[in-house]
Amino acid sequence: MEDTFQDSASEDGGFDLRQEIARSAFADMCHDWERNQKYDRALQLTIARLHAAGHQAHVLDIGTGSGLLSMMAIRAGADSVVACEAFRPMADCAERIIAANGMQDRIRLVKKRSTKVTVGPGQDMERRANVLVTELFDTELIGEGALGTYRHALQHLLTEDVLTIPHQATVYAQVVECPLALSWQQLKTLSNADGDILLRVPPEVATCRGSSAVFDIQLSQLPAGSFNVLTDPVPVFKFAWSKHQELINDRCEQSVCHARTAGFPQAVFMWWDLTMDCEGDVLLSCAPYWAHPEHEALKKKHSDNGSKRRLPEGNYIPWRDHWMQAVYFLPPLKIPLQRGQQFVLQSYHDEFSLWFGVGEQSVKDPLTAPHCTCGWHIAQSRSRIGQLNDSLRNKRYLNYFERVFSSDSVVLVLSEGSLLGLAAARMGVKQVLLYEPNAISRRCMEAFVEHNSVVNVRFLPSADALEPEQAVTITHVFAEPHFPSAILPWDNLHYGDLLKNLRPLLPANVTVIPASGTLYALPVEFVDLYKINAPLGSCEGFDLTLMDQLIDQHSTFADSPVEAQPLWEYPSFPLAGTTRLIEINFVQDFEQSKLERGELFVSEAERLNGIAIWIDWHLDGSHSPKTTISSGPLVPVEESSDEPTRWNTNWRQGVHLLRKTPNRKRTIPWSVKFNPVLSNVYFRFDEEEQ
Repeated sequence: MEDTFQDSASEDGGFDLRQEIARSAFADMCHDWERNQKYDRALQLTIARLHAAGHQAHVLDIGTGSGLLSMMAIRAGADSVVACEAFRPMADCAERIIAANGMQDRIRLVKKRSTKVTVGPGQDMERRANVLVTELFDTELIGEGALGTYRHALQHLLTEDVLTIPHQATVYAQVVECPLALSWQQLKTLSNADGDILLRVPPEVATCRGSSAVFDIQLSQLPAGSFNVLTDPVPVFKFAWSKHQELINDRCEQSVCHARTAGFPQAVFMWWDLTMDCEGDVLLSCAPYWAHPEHEALKKKHSDNGSKRRLPEGNYIPWRDHWMQAVYFLPPLKIPLQRGQQFVLQSYHDEFSLWFGVGEQSVKDPLTAPHCTCGWHIAQSRSRIGQLNDSLRNKRYLNYFERVFSSDSVVLVLSEGSLLGLAAARMGVKQVLLYEPNAISRRCMEAFVEHNSVVNVRFLPSADALEPEQAVTITHVFAEPHFPSAILPWDNLHYGDLLKNLRPLLPANVTVIPASGTLYALPVEFVDLYKINAPLGSCEGFDLTLMDQLIDQHSTFADSPVEAQPLWEYPSFPLAGTTRLIEINFVQDFEQSKLERGELFVSEAERLNGIAIWIDWHLDGSHSPKTTISSGPLVPVEESSDEPTRWNTNWRQGVHLLRKTPNRKRTIPWSVKFNPVLSNVYFRFDEEEQ
């Protein structure tokens, strides 16, 4: 195998455009068979009803993407179809797809935003449309500007009696107690193994409502027992897409609820469904499995089809990654709800966002949209906050600190936002030097220092701020490591680069923690995740291979062969044991390039559709589990299994998805290269047969 490594850091001026095409959700949506079939059925019903009433069906498709919905409309008997698409590369591709399916003379493609489309003889549209079919939604339903787009279309492009597909959307909210979700939002007190408090959370951090950015998540994959449902799903908003006067930006709804069980109302789980046609015959639900109207029927169908493999409970319902569910955190209450207790769920939305509150009674003063006031939710990701709250992870670090630190220790911390580094200052060391180049992160850490009266800490706004006379006193260099710029876990190898540059200033016998990092790989069968990279071919009877070619062409230039994904949200089955790829040593030889080669041996080659990759950080040279911090599986994987792998919920892992399936090779050659100049790791997996 030739060691040619794809570098996603391309110098090509068109890189951003190519990446946008490669990572667009067009193919993901087309893999959503339920979405496709229910849009198709709604078009058939709507057009047939118009024809039965003696009316023609003139269809407008806003944001046509591949042209799929427009072609469905023609097949359903539409008298005319106008499709608009503003993203020019996709519009050009749709034009070719429509022609390849023989519909170029029946679909008028307008390469504009719908707000720029003109109506009248000789214009973009000859007449106003009486059927609108579109998919303008995201996980938050309105986050992509659906309200404004619908209002404009209703006012300028559509007839007064227009039939919209979908006809209506309903937003559901379910109040829950979920300590796992809360651990991604709210920092906890940090204590040692004896229960002694090392760091208390400043009040302004504890009461901060966090970021307003939507927290989209595959709710169906939350671990069993990780949340306590306090209410049934509550319909809080309805959007009638054909009613201009009802599509307003700012609304507040107050719903009287009764607690199903006792608990703290910590969060709201949100999802929505679409009533696809005006008669309500076709329903598309984005609910998690426990609230999905078709869960039991689909589970029975899976069993009746004779499938031998048991799926995770959340994977019997249709899978989609473009519309997930969302978590919204509630302002904290100090008193739990009691079973049967009445309370009020307050639901709000503006033009683009939703938010929620709870109270004992209806409120006159509306709750404003949340925004971070403490800085932590700006400086750190939700998964990073989860890491900071991870008790097992913290215990391993703190136990190790107790073994290696003393009252004479001077500790240099080369991580950003490291509460563990700050905790070392409370464990009796002489001094801690905190590298904090980001001003927001530094202010966050300063608040902890002030609130906890930590005196033996000095901040370094840059590596250059370390003075030589201070450097020679350092006994330990510690990193978690973590840097906010990291996307993949091994992007934190930036720690080694910082350490390399500071080495000439440090004592020769300085202790380096962690001492090394090891990357591992696991060949897997993803239940669904592979679809985001899988070719479409034919979709609901239409040839979409031209879109496959477009995405494949731009992926070659723009996408790294390994991308970041939170694998706990995407179940997979291991097809072999874990394979060690490469170890990178921070104590010595970090400056040297490294190349490792090997082979993955797969038990059932045809099931292989992805390779999971992660890094373990070894605090010392022992490689003991007690001194290893892993971003990978919670339980070591030693062989293939019909049980899904359990992944750490506070990390993203790396994924290499096979472009072509089914795979035919039982042995997959691989090579991994480490470039110390860029602190970068490059991967090559040769899964395709020659």
